[in-house]
Amino acid sequence: MRKIDAADARLLEAVQSDAHLTADQLGEACGLSPTAALKRLKRLRADGIIEREAAMISPRALGYNIMALVMVTLDREDRGVIDRFKQDIRNTPQVTNGYYITGDADFILTVVARDMDEYDEFTRDFFYDRHPIKTFKTSVVMSVVKSGGPLPVHDLA
Repeated sequence: MRKIDAADARLLEAVQSDAHLTADQLGEACGLSPTAALKRLKRLRADGIIEREAAMISPRALGYNIMALVMVTLDREDRGVIDRFKQDIRNTPQVTNGYYITGDADFILTVVARDMDEYDEFTRDFFYDRHPIKTFKTSVVMSVVKSGGPLPVHDLA
């Protein structure tokens, strides 16, 4: 892991809140010239510290009124089953987040749907028809308190 200095930390804090800052704004945020700030930003991307930059879109604004957290336990835990399940998570648009975890379940997924009928159809297809699922437990999100929050970087410098 590359060492993060104070200027890198300030730059990372700035781009986590707004990835479209101008070069002047980036320089001001990290106490460097705009050119130096852009060079650092390019290096942070090249080093894999900044994995990607994306817009945060409101699910409700697009009609996704249901957001569910789903704990999934596979019926078999051999490498092929796990790898196929991971690949299907990556390829399924309704699954917005997927984590392979330790503990009582094998995976936790975030799934969006327009309504409960659509979510029911998703579960029938994704869990019953495609994969050897032992159990899955759904918790419907009532409200999002914090999502996509920035990583704490100020203590890394």
